[in-house]
Amino acid sequence: MTCFMKLETFDAGHDISTFLTSRFDEFCKQRPRLFQNTQQMWPASEDLAALAERSDGLFIFAATVVSFILNDTGSPQDKLQQVLNSHLGLDPLYAQVLSNANRDDAFTKVLSAIIYLKRQLSITDLAKLLDLTSEVVVTQLMEIQSIIRIPPDNQGFVQLNHASFRDFLLDKTRSKEYYQPLGEARMMVWSLACMVKYLKQDQWPRDKAEKYACLEWCSHLESAIGGCESGELATAMVDNIQTFI
Repeated sequence: MTCFMKLETFDAGHDISTFLTSRFDEFCKQRPRLFQNTQQMWPASEDLAALAERSDGLFIFAATVVSFILNDTGSPQDKLQQVLNSHLGLDPLYAQVLSNANRDDAFTKVLSAIIYLKRQLSITDLAKLLDLTSEVVVTQLMEIQSIIRIPPDNQGFVQLNHASFRDFLLDKTRSKEYYQPLGEARMMVWSLACMVKYLKQDQWPRDKAEKYACLEWCSHLESAIGGCESGELATAMVDNIQTFI
């Protein structure tokens, strides 16, 4: 017998509440020392209900909230309150995760790369393309581990939990100070720098980082033309092209 479900009338609220309760219960059992001075169940039932309501039927929101609150950085109690005090939707959650990150130059470089890559690279190849070590790349990714998927080893690919994170970072009206412009130009500069450093005359690229640089630098340049607002970055583009030629 075939059963049909009307998705437009399906209410995921109960399933999301069950998911939240299960994940928080499991976390509390695994880390009892964090809650020794807590007088009541954590989170309180009203806080769980508020989280489920904020999810508005979206499992991606619930999953991202849980990952943000329960990762191993900062106080889970404080992060729960940050989420409860923020506005509705994924955008404030993305902003909260980024505000908690140590946004140094390496972090900005890695974040820009995973947003603007034309095709996926392993952590090892991404590190080579960006002239960083794999350890540095992983360290930066750990800053936003609640909204991305970090592979278990350096040969795996980094993946976004949801495409809306990329949309958020590329829309200045939504991301504000976290806006990631000029990524295409930066990717072209990093690709050319990789080619200059590693490619020798009459030598075919040896790995995926070098192949990516050879095949995609023109694509990044094409996308960057007309959108390069930074004179310093434009100069870097020209300098790297001249050096390579």
